[in-house]
Amino acid sequence: MTATATKTARLWSFRDGIVVLGAAMLAYTLMSWGHMAVVARTVGMEAYLGSGDRLPASILVVSQASKAAALLGALWLLGLVPKRLDWSAVGLKPVKRGWLILGVVAGLGFVVTGLLLVKAMIAFVPDWAGMTRSPFAFGQANGWAMSAAFLALTFAITPFAEEVFFRGFLYKWMKGHRPAWLAALVSSAIFGASHIIPPQAINAFILALVLIWIYEKSGSIWPAILAHAVNNIAGTLLSALAAQGHLPAFLTAPG
Repeated sequence: MTATATKTARLWSFRDGIVVLGAAMLAYTLMSWGHMAVVARTVGMEAYLGSGDRLPASILVVSQASKAAALLGALWLLGLVPKRLDWSAVGLKPVKRGWLILGVVAGLGFVVTGLLLVKAMIAFVPDWAGMTRSPFAFGQANGWAMSAAFLALTFAITPFAEEVFFRGFLYKWMKGHRPAWLAALVSSAIFGASHIIPPQAINAFILALVLIWIYEKSGSIWPAILAHAVNNIAGTLLSALAAQGHLPAFLTAPG
C-alpha cells in the first residue's frame, strides 16, 4: 500500500476507532439493558424467545430509535467532528444507478437465502424455532401511528444507521489497521452479535459480508443501505403474510 493510500485508508488511528466503537457499544448496551428491563417488567422475557405476548410496539420503536441515535451520535461526536470530516468519510457518496439496482437485487435475494439459512439452523437447533417469530404484529392493537413509526425505523432509519456505522466506519477503520479479510470478519461478527437472538445474529453476520463486498466494489455506502432496507422491507412483509397463512411452506420460517 502506498503512503497516499495508507493516509486515505487511515482516517482514524487505532485509538480513535476504539474510542468511537467503545462509546457506541456502551450506549448501545445500556439502551439494550434498559429495553430488556422494561420488557421483563411488562410482557416478560419470554417475548424475546418467541413465546408469550409480542413486544409492545412502543418498546420496539423506542429501542430502534435509541440504538440508531447511539451509533450515529458516537460516530458524529467522536469520529467526525474531532477530525473535521463530513459524512462522505463514511461512504455517503454519489454512486452509479447500476450499483443501486444491484443493492435492490441483493436485498431481495438474501431474503430467500437468509430464510433457507434460518431453516437449516433450526434443523440443527430446534429450540431456536420460536425466535424466528416477527416481534411486531400488524393490527388495530398497535395503532396506525405506532405502526408507521415502526415501519419508518425498520425500512429507513435503522438500515441507514447500521450501514453507516458498521460498514462505513467500523469496517473502514479496521481495514486501515488490519487485513481487509480480518476487518470484514470482525466487523461482521460485531454486527451479528448486536442482534442478540442467535438465528438473527448468524444471519446478520453473513448478510454483513455481502454488504461489505457491495460497499467495497461500489465505493459508496448507499447501495449497501438500499440492500439492507429492501431486505428489511421484504422480510417484514413476508413475516406478516406468513403469520396469516398466505405463504407456501418454503417461504415460512418454522415457529
